[in-house]
Amino acid sequence: MKKVILITVSIIVVLLLTAVALPFVFKGTLMNKAKTAINENVNATVDFSAFKLSLFKSFPKIEAEIQGLSIIGKNEFANDTLVYLGSIATDLSFSDLFSSDGITINSIRVNDANINLLSLQNGSVNWDIMLTDNTAEEPESESSSDMEISLQEININNLDFNYKDEISTTNIQLLSSNFDASGDIDGTVTSFNIDGEIGEFIFEYDSTRYISNTVLKAKSELSVDYDKMIFTFGESTLYLNELPLALSGSFEMPSDSMYFDLQFTQPQSDFATLLAMVPADYQTYLEDVQTTGAAGLEGNVTGWFYEEDYPGMDIHMYINDATFQYVGSPEKVEKIALDGRISKPQGDLDLLEINVSEAHAQIRKNPLDMSLTLTHPMTDPIFDAAFSGKIDFNRLADVIPMDSIDLQGIVDGQMSIKGKMSAVDAQDYSQIASSGNFNFSNFKIKTPQITRPVEVPSGAITINNSEINLNSFSAKTGSSDFRLNGKLSDYLPYFFLDKTLKGNFNLQSNYLNLDELATLVVTEDSVEINTTDSLTAFQVPGNIDMVFRSDVNRATFNQMNITNIVGIVEIKDRIMNMQQLSMNMLDGEMIINGAYISNDENNPEFDFNLDIKSFDIPTAYQSITTMRRYMPIAARSQGNISSQINFKGQFDEHLKLIASSLNGSGLLNTQNLQVIDSPTFSQFQNFLKEDKLKNVKVNDFTAHFSIEDGSIDMKPFDTKIADQEVSVSGQLSIDQQLDMAMDFKLNKNDISNDITNTLGIIPGFNNIELINASVIISGDIKSPEVSLDLSEARKQIQDEVKNATQDEIKNSINKLGNELQKLFGN
Repeated sequence: MKKVILITVSIIVVLLLTAVALPFVFKGTLMNKAKTAINENVNATVDFSAFKLSLFKSFPKIEAEIQGLSIIGKNEFANDTLVYLGSIATDLSFSDLFSSDGITINSIRVNDANINLLSLQNGSVNWDIMLTDNTAEEPESESSSDMEISLQEININNLDFNYKDEISTTNIQLLSSNFDASGDIDGTVTSFNIDGEIGEFIFEYDSTRYISNTVLKAKSELSVDYDKMIFTFGESTLYLNELPLALSGSFEMPSDSMYFDLQFTQPQSDFATLLAMVPADYQTYLEDVQTTGAAGLEGNVTGWFYEEDYPGMDIHMYINDATFQYVGSPEKVEKIALDGRISKPQGDLDLLEINVSEAHAQIRKNPLDMSLTLTHPMTDPIFDAAFSGKIDFNRLADVIPMDSIDLQGIVDGQMSIKGKMSAVDAQDYSQIASSGNFNFSNFKIKTPQITRPVEVPSGAITINNSEINLNSFSAKTGSSDFRLNGKLSDYLPYFFLDKTLKGNFNLQSNYLNLDELATLVVTEDSVEINTTDSLTAFQVPGNIDMVFRSDVNRATFNQMNITNIVGIVEIKDRIMNMQQLSMNMLDGEMIINGAYISNDENNPEFDFNLDIKSFDIPTAYQSITTMRRYMPIAARSQGNISSQINFKGQFDEHLKLIASSLNGSGLLNTQNLQVIDSPTFSQFQNFLKEDKLKNVKVNDFTAHFSIEDGSIDMKPFDTKIADQEVSVSGQLSIDQQLDMAMDFKLNKNDISNDITNTLGIIPGFNNIELINASVIISGDIKSPEVSLDLSEARKQIQDEVKNATQDEIKNSINKLGNELQKLFGN
């Protein structure tokens, strides 16, 4: 840190010296030369956008200001900005400009500063930018002969400081910082009055944020001996959020190292004062709170700081026999105690030790106790933690206002864990000692994030080194009930290392309302209406690997009644796999094998293999959106259908099928199919007798089909429609356009009277039992058009005419006349 300060000051001094040497003449030329000279002597790129002189802002002095100053690294740090200053300014006297003794800098004003320190895995650091040759020392030596720094005023506005160490996976941020200092010079010693604030202090280690939302402020009398580089604190107060700490001591910067001898203590040893350290975002929860008891925070930092050698520290927090009660609340938290210490000797950060030897609180006769020891946090953390207690949430609600959260019931249990992080990494549970048990009774939770309460009437959990066992666990939400038993394994790598949590459970239920469960979690576009649009595609977690063996008596989904749900559901890698998941529904049975696949766009994909047996057609039509889309004729049908289908596709965010994504193949089988008063079949009356078309019976058939990009291709199949033999084939496009051919062999006795009267006069007509006729059904599937093609019948009649005698032809020709012309055209 000292090196960064010295480098930055050296560069600024050279720039200011060059800028003010001839303030009104050749300024542009001098600026370019200054940039060139500095860049030749540092392993970085130094630039600024403007240099300004003002005679009026600080009259009678001249304000010199550099704007947009940046120091950017080279080579592996070519994309990293080490320092950026929006502006830096100082005041110069007219006499200094023309004095042979040089220039004195006694004030610096900095706005919008950003300092980024980066240490890479290979040990390289981005602040080591000074070249080692002789020219690297020239700017500093030249500046020292022509310029004297004797600061009396420092003002820093809006500074962000970032330090990232890839080796130790440490990240420290000081954001939105402001600093004001003014002082008096007595020889080489300057006494400052300092007022500073760090808007937010953030500390992260190994991707875990341990400190955030923390404001640091300081008011201090600081004495600086520039010759010896000793900084001594006089009467000083440091604020941790709003907690005041008396600060005393000193630190020195004799060379590249720093030496600390600092002490701090909480001036008032009471619990109320200690609570002032709670971040401002949560201070509203402490309004109208009454407290008693002693508490304090004290510590010291002593020793050398050089590279990876850190000073020793000892920070102690304690609470003795404290109480906590909201005004007007009937209950209070009492017997609050804490003894916690963070300490390390001189050396690297791995020597840090965190020890909470006692943490206790009690509500009536329900105690809570915790302890924690953590050592070697940087290399192989060794942990020893324990918790025991009983929480009566009915009492807790009388102590702590829960706002919109409703918690009821009792949780009673204990947990202890001891071991090394390396054992967790290796999943060597023999090196970890873990045990615990928890019991739930009459537990209930309701929050704004869920649409209905979740209740746990009873539950028992035991914990060992490798597993969390749910010995018994029952729950209810809305009209749904659950009973779970099984185990979770690899829970330590999951909690400590964000690895995969494994589980194996048996799920039983009397009733699951899947419509309610699909909307249990509140989303931004949640709709409190009971329609399919209220369904939201759910995300399958990516870091769990769980198997559920289900046995559900009854469930409803999209208002469908489903019973006897038995099978296996596996959740892994954001995919929900269903294996032999069987259920009774729509007066039939369905077996599902397949996968539901989550994605970031919340348009889940699916790959299903369905075996459907004897679905009731009217019920299926009312319940299944896909059937209404592809088989609207089912609205006027009775009977049963079965199907075996493999298909892939995608849902939208409301679990509606995206038709263009659908691809697959399968077969459709009907049983006792009958079409009632169909507008489509009513158009057959031009060639079939009307009594055949009122309730059209369709013989059982099996049809094979394929689906490509949402369009269906039906392979030819044979059946009987209205007692007429027929071969059926066709296509249904994605835009719902139907193109179907039905090649009939019509019974002569079932043909309409108009056609019979016309064909009956043809010689040999009595010899024809089956008339070939093709029906073309085309257009929109909801209201298709029907056309008749009798070209095959024409050939039949022509063959019969050829076989007729001359007398038969002569007797019939006059009767044919215009009827034949009318029927066949030309």
